[in-house]
Amino acid sequence: MALPEYDADAREVRTFALVQLGLTTGFLVLLFWMLGATDADLPPIWAIVVLLVAVAAGAFLAERVWLSAEPLDPAADPEDNRVTAVSVYAGHTVRKLIFCETPLLLAVLFAFVLDAGGWPILIAGVPGLAVLAWEVWPSLRNVAMTATMLDAEGAESELVDSFI
Repeated sequence: MALPEYDADAREVRTFALVQLGLTTGFLVLLFWMLGATDADLPPIWAIVVLLVAVAAGAFLAERVWLSAEPLDPAADPEDNRVTAVSVYAGHTVRKLIFCETPLLLAVLFAFVLDAGGWPILIAGVPGLAVLAWEVWPSLRNVAMTATMLDAEGAESELVDSFI
């Protein structure tokens, strides 16, 4: 499956990641306090398990996004390959964001439906934000994994160099 490509550079990808982390954290903190923080009773055990499994599933799916990158053509212009590589990585970032944010939205839904105050947001939010930061931030690990797939047929994407 071909991923959508985005016209972006490394700086824009970093800015996007920071903005999304900040907005998500701010949104969850605001909802946590608006719903009464931890003044309510803990949600039922099944809800806690569902939320944590959702975070784990989001992390699993986000971790596999880089496997969907198709190798670049080694005969193509090196500059075109570099631009395409950053574009593909930007698409991966958006896809990882979706996988990591879905459990957090589920936690918000649980918070309203279960009458458990801010507990569902706290239960899924802390590990969910950690997963979001780990997966979305263009760290050397994340960039190198995508670069490995893009360079699999001998192309030089220079993706890692683009983010240094």
